[in-house]
This record gives sequence, structure tokens and C-alpha cells, in this order.
Amino acid sequence: MTTYDPRGLTWDRWCALMNELFAAQQLGVVPEDHWRDWANGVQGIGYFANSGVPDQSGFKSWQDWAKSLVGIMSIGAP
Repeated sequence: MTTYDPRGLTWDRWCALMNELFAAQQLGVVPEDHWRDWANGVQGIGYFANSGVPDQSGFKSWQDWAKSLVGIMSIGAP
């Protein structure tokens, strides 16, 4: 499954789109200053954890983390 490319999107828009796309996972929408907590929550959900999605550590911005998510999810989940 693919995800939304974060380039050209604000955090609020990207987070809302991801929440909609993965509604069954109940990701929720949070303010940008909580992106690290949200990313760690996403990483801990079975679907994403099984796909190798990283936690937020090592990423300077939500865009960098989201770009890695796009790359991983475009390869395909097991």
C-alpha cells in the first residue's frame, strides 16, 4: 500500500490524509508539535511495525520521517 507524499503538504493536511487513508488503524490527528509522539504511535501499530516503519528517532523533521514512510510503504507490506 502506498501513502501520501508529504512534499508540498502541511503537517495538518498530511496527518489528516494519513488518518483518513488508514482509518481502520485509528491514527488520529495531532498538532505538528506532537509529530514525534504520533510517529512513534504509528510505528508501534502492527501493520506499520510489520512493514518496518521506523520510529521518529534520527529524523530532524516530520517531512524526513514521512518520506521514509512513503519509501517503505511503496515497497509493499508483508
